[in-house]
Amino acid sequence: MRGISVDGKTVQVGVVVTAASAALSGLVGLWTWGGWSAAGVAVFASVTTSLLTWGIIARWAQRTADSLRQPGWSSATSPREGPFGCLIDVAAEHLRSIESRLQREVRHRLELEALVQVRSQKVRRLEMAFSALDTPVLVTDSEDRILYCNPAALRLFGRGDKDGAEEAFESLDLASLPALRDLVLETRLRASATSQRSTELELSVGGEVIAYRGKAVNVYGEGGVHLGVVTVLSDIRDERLAKTRHAEFVSAVSHEMKTPLASIKAFIEMLMDGDVADPEEQQELYGFIDAQVDRLTRMINSMLNLARIESGVIKIQRQDCELNEQLEKAADVIRPVAEEKQIRFVTELSELYLPVHVDPELFGQAIINLLSNAVKYTPSGGEVRLRSRMEEDQAVIEVRDTGMGIPEDSLPHIFDRFYRVPENNKAASGTGLGLALVHYIITDVHNGSIRVTSRVDEGTCFTLKLPLGHLEPKRRTERVLCSA
Repeated sequence: MRGISVDGKTVQVGVVVTAASAALSGLVGLWTWGGWSAAGVAVFASVTTSLLTWGIIARWAQRTADSLRQPGWSSATSPREGPFGCLIDVAAEHLRSIESRLQREVRHRLELEALVQVRSQKVRRLEMAFSALDTPVLVTDSEDRILYCNPAALRLFGRGDKDGAEEAFESLDLASLPALRDLVLETRLRASATSQRSTELELSVGGEVIAYRGKAVNVYGEGGVHLGVVTVLSDIRDERLAKTRHAEFVSAVSHEMKTPLASIKAFIEMLMDGDVADPEEQQELYGFIDAQVDRLTRMINSMLNLARIESGVIKIQRQDCELNEQLEKAADVIRPVAEEKQIRFVTELSELYLPVHVDPELFGQAIINLLSNAVKYTPSGGEVRLRSRMEEDQAVIEVRDTGMGIPEDSLPHIFDRFYRVPENNKAASGTGLGLALVHYIITDVHNGSIRVTSRVDEGTCFTLKLPLGHLEPKRRTERVLCSA
């Protein structure tokens, strides 16, 4: 029994065949029993009409099914023929509308996916930037719950850098850092008065108390809705240390200047009041005044030199030099002073070519200061020795004397500004800034190091180390030491 397939379903035409068979049987019966009658003709006409109708329907159904199987059947715009044409046109129009909406939704979804990807990349870049900062950054919501912490901020809570997941943020509590909590709370509560607040606070990190300057800023969304607070903490330990050193420096300068100024004033008052009538005593007072003025002048010059170098007023001009040539220039300056004091001055300079990259003027000043101190604190008949040698990738300089020496308790303070060894104050005048200047020139300007060893009444040795090498590669040559 044949059928017609429409969208996967089979329409059977057996009913038509059955009806036709029944009609023919009726006609045969009527013919046998009495011939044709009006009823027989009616039945025959009815059956024939049914057969034709079902045949036409089946044919159009088959054509419709074939049409629906064709690709792009819904895109046709011309009216379709047949009894099912109008239905197919309505279905096609409805399908085109659905396809259009689907395409719009697909485009909208793709646009949203692209926007999400762009924003995700921006968020990722921001997170990477915050993670690279040594400055703690925290983000809290409108109820002071922590939404984000960079690794530097996590360390404030005693967490490691790998605890940066959102689950870890939820377990953090600002109450564990009261000073930080108060800053965030005050910033949020006073949002109507000011958008941000800044204050200094101290937080304990790993058992160490660190001073921070905290800046908290309110964050708003659309319509002025308060979203939370972003807090940034800046380490101000170096700043506080600099302020402390500055205050100590001013205090030391004031103290150092106070003594000679008081002496000068006292001597002048004695002269003005006529308390000293003897010309010789007057000359002696004039000599004291002149000595104190010289002391103030040296102190001011030393402070100015140190301040100019540290502030950058004196431009550092480092050059490729041969170390021993610079040492010989400094030795030539000090040698007459040593001879005048009857001190044996010896130079033991390496026979090798020692290339260094230094500022000749500043480096020479540092060596002269060391040699001058050695001569100053070495009694007549003593010895001052200047040496140089190569030690791996460094040039080593030694200034050794057989002078008064430095007590052990004074060694840690020998490079402090205005510090003078109490036991040696009477031996020679000074400002206490010379070794501080030497230390700065060698360590800060030339990336070197300096240390001192000493024994009282046996002598002192200053050892300097500088990086060996030229900025511009040059051919190293052996240096022939000329005999004196």
